[in-house]
Formats: sequence, C-alpha cells, structure tokens
Amino acid sequence: MRKLAISMAAALAILLLAVPREAGAIEKFNIDPEKKLAKKLEDTGDVCFECGDIAKGKGLYRLARSYFSHALEFDIDHKKTRKVMGFERKKGKWVLEEDMVPPKDIINENKRAELEEKLRVETLELRRKAAEDLWAFVANDEIAVNQRMLALYHVIRLYPEGREAQKAARSSPDYMWYKHQLDDESDTNRIKWIARAPKGEVIEENTPYEKASGLAMKKRKTDWIVFHADVADKSAEWAETLIQFTEASRDHAFEILGVDKPAAPKEDAQRLHYTVIRDRERFAKFVENCSGITDPTHRKEAATISHGTPTYNPYGAVWLYPSLENDYGVRDGIAHDVASKEIFRLCGPDGAYWLARGLGYINSTHMNGSTSSIFYGVKMTGVLDTGGAEALPGFGNSSAGWRVQVGMELVGGTEIKLSHLVKLRVGDYSQREMAHAFCYTDYLLHEHKDKLNEFLQACYEERARRYNAKEDAETAADILQRLWETLVLTEDQFMEKFRVWAQTTYFELPSGE
Repeated sequence: MRKLAISMAAALAILLLAVPREAGAIEKFNIDPEKKLAKKLEDTGDVCFECGDIAKGKGLYRLARSYFSHALEFDIDHKKTRKVMGFERKKGKWVLEEDMVPPKDIINENKRAELEEKLRVETLELRRKAAEDLWAFVANDEIAVNQRMLALYHVIRLYPEGREAQKAARSSPDYMWYKHQLDDESDTNRIKWIARAPKGEVIEENTPYEKASGLAMKKRKTDWIVFHADVADKSAEWAETLIQFTEASRDHAFEILGVDKPAAPKEDAQRLHYTVIRDRERFAKFVENCSGITDPTHRKEAATISHGTPTYNPYGAVWLYPSLENDYGVRDGIAHDVASKEIFRLCGPDGAYWLARGLGYINSTHMNGSTSSIFYGVKMTGVLDTGGAEALPGFGNSSAGWRVQVGMELVGGTEIKLSHLVKLRVGDYSQREMAHAFCYTDYLLHEHKDKLNEFLQACYEERARRYNAKEDAETAADILQRLWETLVLTEDQFMEKFRVWAQTTYFELPSGE
C-alpha cells in the first residue's frame, strides 16, 4: 500500500500543470569542497559503485545505472564504473564503446516492491558508513558553513534514514515522506479542519456532466462545491469524504492567506466542480465532452495521456485515479488546486504563478500530511541515462527535500530570485523552480502574512478595476513590483532577509559543544 500511495500521489501532484523541460542535477551548488572533504566525496564513488553492483545483480538495471551515474559524479574517472558500463579511454576521453548495462529492468514486475526493498536494506550499511565519514564535516563548526552544508547535503542523499542528519535539517520521517518541523502544527490541526467542514447534500437528479458524458456518477454539493465520483463501489463514499476534504482545504487556504471568502454562488454552474474517475476510457470520454478545453489537440492529450486536467465550463478539475486502495493522491491534487485557484482569482491566471503553485504545495502539505512535492517525473542523474530512476533521492521531493535544495543554493549563491521566476513560462518550471516558489511562499506566510494580505487585496482591486475599464491585465512584473512596494523592500533586501531566515529556520547544524 505504501508503494501504491507514493506512486499515485506522485502522479497526482503533477496534475493541472504544463509538462516542463528536463532539468539537470545541481550537485555542487557552486561550492568547491575543501581538500579533505573533496577526498571523502571522491571516495563515495566506491560506495555508489558497490550499491550499483548489488542493484545490477537483482536485475534493477535502472537503479544500477543511477548508482553508477552517481559514482561518476563523485569520481569522473572511477575505473570500475567505467569498465562495467562499457567505457574505454581514447585520446584522454572516456568513450562508451558498448553499453553493458541494460537501460530497462529485467524483473518480475510483481516482485518489484520486494526487490527494491531488498536493495534498500542490502545497501543500507554501505550508505550509512559513507554518510558517517561525511558527517564529521557537518559536525565540525570550525570549518566554513558552506562546507558543512555541502557535506550535509550528501549525507542526506546517501543516508536519509540517519537521525543526526534529519535533526540538522530539522526534519523527520513521516508516514510516507520526510516532514519539516515547520509543518508539524498544521499537520496536527488538519483533522480539526476536516471534521468541521460540511459534507453537503446528495444530488439525485442527473447533472449536466452526466448528460453530456453519458456517465452515471455519485455526486454531492455544498454552497461552494459540486463533486462527482465515478470510482466503482466507492463512488458514494468518496463523493462524501472528498467534498468535505475539498471544503476544509479551501477554508484552510483562506486562513493561511488571511483573506476573506467571497460570497457563495447562487447557481450550480458558478460552483467549483471537481470530479474523480477510475477508468481511463471513461475519463477520456469525460474530458472530451465536459472539460471545456477548446483546443482539440490539447483536449486529446489531456484525455489520453494526463492523469488530470482543469475543466473550464464549469470551472474546476477532473482526476483519473485508477487505484481505490486509498485516496491520498487525489487529496493532494485537490488541496493544491483549491489553494492555487485563490491566487489566480486574486492576481489573475498569469500574474503570480509562482505564488499560486507555492501556496498549492503548502496547502497540500498541511491538509494531507502525505504530500510529495513532485512537479515532474524524477530526473535523470547527471552522467548516465537512468530512464527516470533515482537511486540517491535523499529526502526526495518532499517539502523537507525542497527546503534542503533551496538552502543549499542560498549558501552557494545559485538561488533563483523572484524576478527570474516571473519571467519564465509555465513550461520552463522544473523541480528546482518549484522548490524556490514553495520556499518564497513559505517565507512570506511565516514572516510577512499581513503584508501578503495587503498585497493580494491590492492585486484583486486593481484586477477588478482594469476588467471594468476594459484595460489590459497587469503583467507578472507589475505585480511583483507591487509586492516589493508593499513589503517596503527591494529585491536584494528581500533576498538578504530570506537568506538569513531560511538558514536559521530550515537548518540547525550541530555545535562543537
């Protein structure tokens, strides 16, 4: 069940987002390791090779290639790795003469979970010992902070199970993910938010969705939401529990933003419409007839490839969710979507994309407690094609992992500023960009909530004024400038304050004492 929940949550977390470009790994964060640390990191290539050899012996070739890739990142001339992969040295360069490790796994798929768990256990001691050697640098408060942070990053990648590293990153293992201490309070309160939210009333008559799609679904509605469920014998149950979760997630988004709710719509057509469907064929039929996507190519892609898409008439979203063992993944998608839609309402669909997605991930982290902040398919490792497999994920794409990523970039001076984020197209966002959007939103909510509220109200008022005057909408750059004016900070001043806050809030390096 744990594996299933992870895979489904990973699929759902990317819903409603454009498919972004592939992004390369940032392993050194512009930090040159000092001599002794550099030697220890190079030695880690041996550990990665041994782990890869174990994976290879189990037929888990993609994970083997990932381990071998990391071996070459630690030691570009690692001879055993070069040999087993089929490289030869020619004119001072490594040339892949024959790829000796298959690019696809050769296993019984029914035993994948068992084999991957055996691999984790069998490599545990190797990874622990390597992490222990690197931990000496983290614990040494006489060396530069950037060196300690670089060592910590690699300790976490090798051995995220280690409690010392978790403490240094102020994180702990949760049910399925790694959770930062900042999320504890909301994680505790989410049950109260859900318990006091309305479950709505059952709708008996056929809805326009059912008439248009030809699908008979269980449905409920509240003052704000209409929820359709087509998930076999769990349809009635999921319609009830998920509409309550949707209402709670929406209330929580308003609470953390500090903005007032608008008046509830009087007609069903103006309510937010959410749908979850189990079967791909039925999902495709729904998207074709009910999504409101006007571009036929886009509509076909959403129907046949995606696991979810926005719907436009009426406004909302639909998810494909084949497994009925749990609903964690669709909850992540719901909590993310209702929060993002509030930023779109206040700032326009393109005005503050970074804030919409940042708030979406924060809301899903708070409301579901099992979120994995995945923005796109797991990256290839830096040297070899692994088919998307990652053998050293560290804290992975959890909120804790994102905070480590951004903290490392701040130390190395490679962080992405907001002025750069707002210039990007949606399709240019990768895991790295989303990590920064998440952390900037995190900071604003913790340190500038009143100013953020003031900023959002001003955005909404200006948006309404321009709409009524039939003027062009504000640009993302205009809206960012309003943020600086509201905070009474320049971007450089904002970054300096954020840098100090992130380092002291996200991390707690051990003292010499």
